[in-house]
Amino acid sequence: MRSYVVFSFMGSDRQGLARQIAEFFTARGINIERSRGCVLGGEFGMIILTSGSTDAIERLIKDLDSLREKTDLDIHVRKTKAPLHREVTPFIPYRLIATSVDRPGIINQICRVLQGRGINIDDISTNVDNNPVTGANVFQMVCFFSLPPAVKILDLKNDLNRIGDESNIDIRFEALICR
Repeated sequence: MRSYVVFSFMGSDRQGLARQIAEFFTARGINIERSRGCVLGGEFGMIILTSGSTDAIERLIKDLDSLREKTDLDIHVRKTKAPLHREVTPFIPYRLIATSVDRPGIINQICRVLQGRGINIDDISTNVDNNPVTGANVFQMVCFFSLPPAVKILDLKNDLNRIGDESNIDIRFEALICR
């Protein structure tokens, strides 16, 4: 039987951590289905969806202390379903991009609108960069979400335009054929 497990890793950044993690999984016959990692400040963070035989997954979980010792990372484990077994209602995939001069609360405002309309965020990433011309810290958020057929696009556009106008946030979103 095939099992699916999500692992999250966090610790001080140093060169080679992603390779050590991938090598650990590969040596045990575990497939990395999907992953995302980045450096935040001086910390490294990564989340990985893996799959493998139930026996191989159980052996890997029992052997995690060796990876913890080798990498000095905090590691958390959560068993999950196969991606195709997740219950999903019909939806249209969308991508949203928001850009603004940075300040607290932008993510909260946008997520509140999406959640208020019953919209699930599938993937989200944010970043703040310093604009070398103006010296301003510029915030950007990119998220992918699932728009249920019952949600009227015009209502969502109006909600997001209102937030954009009130808070000076450039918010754009578009339907995707595939992701």
